[in-house]
Amino acid sequence: MSSIEQLETLRNAELYDDCKILAEFILVLDECGKEYLTNEQRLIVYRYLSDATWLLHEYNLAESYLKKTLHTYKQIEKNDKNTTEPDWVIESKYRQHICLLKLNRSKEALTILESIPFHQRSAKINLALGQCYQKVGGSNPEAINAFRECLKQNPNTFSAYTSLLALGVKLNDLLHTHPSAASIHHENQAQQPTPITISPLVRQTWYRTLLQADACSVNREFSEASRLYQQIDAQYLPQSTYVLCQLGYTQYLNGDYGQALHSLQRAQQIDPLLLKRMDILAFLTYSECKDNSLEKLVNHFMSLGDQHSETWIAIGYYWLKRMNKPTRTVYLAQKAYALDNTKIQALLLKGLALFKLKRYSDSLVHYKEAVRLVPYCFEGYKGVVDGYLATSRLSDANMFITNAVRTNLKENVRAYTLCGQVLAKEASSLDKARVYLEKALSLNSKYTDAIISLAEVYGQLKQQQKSIDLLKEHMQTNNDPRIRQLLIESLMKSGSNEEMLQQVVRNFPTCHFERLEREMNDDSSLDGGRFDTGNMGDLDRMGDDVMNYSGEHYSDDDL
Repeated sequence: MSSIEQLETLRNAELYDDCKILAEFILVLDECGKEYLTNEQRLIVYRYLSDATWLLHEYNLAESYLKKTLHTYKQIEKNDKNTTEPDWVIESKYRQHICLLKLNRSKEALTILESIPFHQRSAKINLALGQCYQKVGGSNPEAINAFRECLKQNPNTFSAYTSLLALGVKLNDLLHTHPSAASIHHENQAQQPTPITISPLVRQTWYRTLLQADACSVNREFSEASRLYQQIDAQYLPQSTYVLCQLGYTQYLNGDYGQALHSLQRAQQIDPLLLKRMDILAFLTYSECKDNSLEKLVNHFMSLGDQHSETWIAIGYYWLKRMNKPTRTVYLAQKAYALDNTKIQALLLKGLALFKLKRYSDSLVHYKEAVRLVPYCFEGYKGVVDGYLATSRLSDANMFITNAVRTNLKENVRAYTLCGQVLAKEASSLDKARVYLEKALSLNSKYTDAIISLAEVYGQLKQQQKSIDLLKEHMQTNNDPRIRQLLIESLMKSGSNEEMLQQVVRNFPTCHFERLEREMNDDSSLDGGRFDTGNMGDLDRMGDDVMNYSGEHYSDDDL
């Protein structure tokens, strides 16, 4: 039995480590001239070697051997004018593109896929091609055409639908392009795109609702998307991790941290091996949980392995919250980013840690990169504004957040609130601040931070009665103690002592009552001064508790 045949037995037995070792021995013997191989034999060895390294997840080696495999094949077939490539060649190119993506060489991966003849591109190839166009930031028409070709070949490819929605294709255009969707067919067929086959699943209510929810999410209508995902969760797919992850993500983007935490925790309970959106779960656990939930989450992720960025992000938040070591967090966030440079949570975590170390300029770099990667995520903008304010660049903060609400955060209540808060820092722009805060309340009349900020602006504008009326209106439905506390202060400033005491008796413990009664008897308390309000001015958790760090300085490269 020849060495090639022996190699084949190892490959057929799926003994990939041994197959790899023997293949390397055979190639060394060939190079030394002790056992010459023909081109055909060398091609077989390269194929087996690339298969083994691919299946062993050794992507660097696999990419190298796949390249040698394809090069050897071209040498053998260079005189063959047949344009049809064998299936194994197409699969080798597909695997090579996967390896290149793993190695963060996206443009090379795209080039490999583009080399596959058009008539030999399967649904899998077209889907990968469209995703590569998206990843390298290529032209949208090419990506759209690739996804449409994928749907022609397999109309059940859900990721192709969602990718087309992300590229700006309207949901109606997708649903109205084939007679199989006759029940919702567009009247003017002549204006529709080239017909593609639509999955029969579209006829089912839950599938159409899911596409509608994804469309709303892509269009940044996060409140409506959350409502639709909740409807799907309640009526159709109560145990779907996809739906729960999407629900948690849209709730996070909408600023509903508590609800997002609950949704993502449910998803993790259903599938403990789930990693999608778990980086956001780590942030939410850091922000919202007071118990040892973050420690439990870290232990769980560590049990899944250290090759996932989610693990390092969770550990980073743990070191930041429990261990009070932002220097260590900077390293952990960098590790997470190195594993997956599409995860903005790694950038947000590193930006936060650098901010706590008072390395504000470095923090700004990372927050701005997060904004560039995901321009509709508020947390990145909040970090940039905090960085500008920390370095006394009020005009830059004002310009940055004002531009954001005019472009990427048009309907974001948190962005309008932040814009109003920044403008309110200058007496000359209080009227502008009032306009932005009133706009925020028109978007969400129950948003506590906007209520408090607007009441404070009214007070600064000497419109004390407006402030009192606003706080009274919302105190009936909002249990946030800050609203009651601010109302009492406003009543004190207006001299409404009797009414103020009634509010205190109804809403505050005896100790607060006695304290305020003493302050009322002090004339200075009615001169516009405010009693201790804690951290009321700091309305976002990402900016609080900036540490005065002294000790070993961690030096890292900027992302």
